[in-house]
Amino acid sequence: MKQEHLDRFTVCLEKGLLPRLDEISAERGYHSRSQAVADFIRRALVRKEWKKGSVCAATISVVYDASDPRPGRGVEELLRANSAGVLSSQAHQLKGGRTLCTVTAVGRPAALQRLADELRALKGVEHGAFSIVAPL
Repeated sequence: MKQEHLDRFTVCLEKGLLPRLDEISAERGYHSRSQAVADFIRRALVRKEWKKGSVCAATISVVYDASDPRPGRGVEELLRANSAGVLSSQAHQLKGGRTLCTVTAVGRPAALQRLADELRALKGVEHGAFSIVAPL
C-alpha cells in the first residue's frame, strides 16, 4: 500500500501485551503488527455495525451426515423461505459421507442470526458456524 494511503499513530501498551500481540500476529499470519491492529479495528467496526442493526454480509456453514435426508431437506426449505437474503449456497461432500453446506447471505444481523440458528438446529446437523463478514 502506498505511504500516502496510510494514517500513522503511536500506540503505548501496558507491559506484557506486546509479546501477546506478536504471538497472535504470528498465529494468524499477519506480516506486521500494523496489519494485526488494522484487522482488530475492522472486526470491532463490524461488531459495531452489527449492534446497530445495519445490513451485513454473512456466512453460515453446517456439516451433516449425507445419508440422513432430514438435514438436507431442512436446509433447502430454510434457504427457500429466506431466499430474499440468500446470495448463494454450496454443498461439498466430505470424507466419511458427510456434507458441508456453506451459505452466503445478506440482511440485518438479527435475521442472519435467526437463519444461522435455525440451520444449526436442524435434526441431523452435527456442526455449525456463523460469521458476520462485513457491513454493507
